[in-house]
Amino acid sequence: MRERGAAGGGRLRRDDRAVSVTVGYVLTLAIGAVLLSGVVIGIGGVVDSQTERVVRGDLAVVGQTTVANLESADRLANASEVDRPDGAAAPNVSIDVDLPTRLAGRPYRIAVDGDAVTLRTDDPEAVTEIPHIASLPVAESSVRGGPIRISYDGDAGRLEVTER
Repeated sequence: MRERGAAGGGRLRRDDRAVSVTVGYVLTLAIGAVLLSGVVIGIGGVVDSQTERVVRGDLAVVGQTTVANLESADRLANASEVDRPDGAAAPNVSIDVDLPTRLAGRPYRIAVDGDAVTLRTDDPEAVTEIPHIASLPVAESSVRGGPIRISYDGDAGRLEVTER
């Protein structure tokens, strides 16, 4: 805007009216961005701890399922050995178990030995060990999580866990 002076010469007058709206808008955006980033950072920690809790719970459930099926195969193998007539072929028992390939989106491993079934995942680092009471010898093995086969070979006289 020009303001005319008494002498008729024009000079520019300072106009600050639109500056306060612009500054207010920028400040509102800045404060909103800071609050939003704080919420995202805060929720990120909660999600990580919930994921770890879910993975540990799922490891326990899958471990108990594996142990239950291992003990079932043990009972079936024992029953087949007891009822086998003399001179008959050695019995074979096989149980297919459908386990998830991932727990909470994370891969895992199953290790089996003569005393327990151990499940582990690396991210988050979690280990769950479930003891079993199989009376027959159990071959030590380690398989990826997913569908497994628990088998008994009467000639070898032991239970074995393998991937399907």
